[in-house]
Amino acid sequence: MSEQALCSALEMAKELISVINKVPVTVFLWRPEKYWPAEFVSENIRQFGYTIEEFTSGKLLYGNIVHPDDLERVERELSRRIEEDYVDFTHEYRVLTRGGEVRWVEERTFIEADENGVVKYLKGIILDITERKQKEKLLYIQRDLGIALSTSEDLHETLGLLLDSCLQIDEIDAGGIYLIDEETGDMSLGIYRGFSPTFVEYASHYSASSPNAKLVMIGQPVYKQHIDLLLTSRDDALRQENLRATAILPVKHGKKVIAAFYLASEREYELSDSVRTVIETIATQFGVFISRIRLEEKLKECVKKRNS
Repeated sequence: MSEQALCSALEMAKELISVINKVPVTVFLWRPEKYWPAEFVSENIRQFGYTIEEFTSGKLLYGNIVHPDDLERVERELSRRIEEDYVDFTHEYRVLTRGGEVRWVEERTFIEADENGVVKYLKGIILDITERKQKEKLLYIQRDLGIALSTSEDLHETLGLLLDSCLQIDEIDAGGIYLIDEETGDMSLGIYRGFSPTFVEYASHYSASSPNAKLVMIGQPVYKQHIDLLLTSRDDALRQENLRATAILPVKHGKKVIAAFYLASEREYELSDSVRTVIETIATQFGVFISRIRLEEKLKECVKKRNS
């Protein structure tokens, strides 16, 4: 009977592990020691680029993959919950994949102690919440930008607010805002961040007749690889720029294109739909505010002339 019971228990354990490996979470069983050595880890650890054996052999400790900026907080939170006799708790922090990518995770920790209160094991259920955190961040960016723009009265200050908001997005590493001359239709780089001196030298101005300006004047967002946007021989100097995914976003007031964003990523080959939605929303906000500021500047100029 004991042998039969043991076989049943082993079979049940296999079924349980099979179920665990099919759900979109990673399950750990840790020893309550420094950086949490693992007794068990489910197959979903592979989503972060690691193998089960790396953890169960002791070659890699869980604390080794927690983001350095979050590690002390994670240790402190766990110690406090143990001291306060918590049975379980939930917290969020970042981990690093094998390739160095940052992922946000939500961990539900179960604290297993003996009858004397001594912690024997820690059980962790880890869910990748990176996409959710990115969406939350994008919403905060939009909110903060709207508040900031409502009080801005200076064109250069407004350009800085808009561009800095775009650069808060993880996928965006560099960017610039071109202003279109109302009389000539030429495009000039009004402000930029993260571009090399070569980029600024060769891409700071485009005449209205250039392919680059004509692409903007179509009035639709363009998402391409940087290499695919080198439209003229003049652009050949930009071929060495370390840029991948790019976005050109015309800014309109009414039906008229008055400016354009040029945003680029050094890491991503394509910008996600959620990022595209946010930067297009920012571009729409810009059209309203730049028109308001230009009108206010013209009114101030008229008052100044009248009083002189």
